[in-house]
Amino acid sequence: MDIKFGLKLWSTNTDLVDQAIQLIDEKIFDYIELFVVPATHISPFLVDVPYIIHIPHHKFGVNIGEASKKKFNLQKINESIAWADELNAKYLILHSGHGSMEHSTDLLHEITDNRLLIENMPKVGLNDENMIGYSPEQIGELIRNSDRGLCLDMGHAVKAAVSLEKDYREYVKMFLRFEPKVFHMSDGMLNSEKDEHLSFGMGEFDFEYLLGCVNSCRSKLITIETLRVNQHSLQEHIQNVDFLKNSINFIK
Repeated sequence: MDIKFGLKLWSTNTDLVDQAIQLIDEKIFDYIELFVVPATHISPFLVDVPYIIHIPHHKFGVNIGEASKKKFNLQKINESIAWADELNAKYLILHSGHGSMEHSTDLLHEITDNRLLIENMPKVGLNDENMIGYSPEQIGELIRNSDRGLCLDMGHAVKAAVSLEKDYREYVKMFLRFEPKVFHMSDGMLNSEKDEHLSFGMGEFDFEYLLGCVNSCRSKLITIETLRVNQHSLQEHIQNVDFLKNSINFIK
């Protein structure tokens, strides 16, 4: 399998840049997916490594489904596009958010950058929001209307399946027809519909199956989105990427 693994950093993680570069030099990871936190500086990340950019989400006020935030949303998206230009990023990832599906599609028409990928959501947000883009049908509409690609967050798809009381394996498979360009992976429990971002092995997801789904697609970029207990070390991410690499050995 020619799977490439991405290390998730936020632009506040300036103390981890040297560790991240070393992990890429050692081929433990293949790229950095950098979440752009508003009011941070790009200079610590001006290093020669492959990048994907993640645009700020609702935690920082960006929600493309909210009509009253259109100007603010576009401002933050354009700031992330500038980061992507300077870092020569392959893709930009944007949450499909919550609120109005119609407003989300309208706003996407105003973004012309063809690197943009829309990320699917769970059905229920952490604060009980009604999310947009949790179903293959909604993702199809968001991508079709904006001519964008998909970032398939496996955990979000599993959680949406839990909400809908569907077989999560079959539900994940339904998104593959969109040929995702990037995958997000974390673990979680199957009795909860809310996102958890657990380390691999701490939850109940079938990673042999999920990695097989990735292997069936042309693009095989997996960003590891597990939470770190130690915010000043990447050792937990190393353990998580090792878990996935070991799981690949069991896939026929």
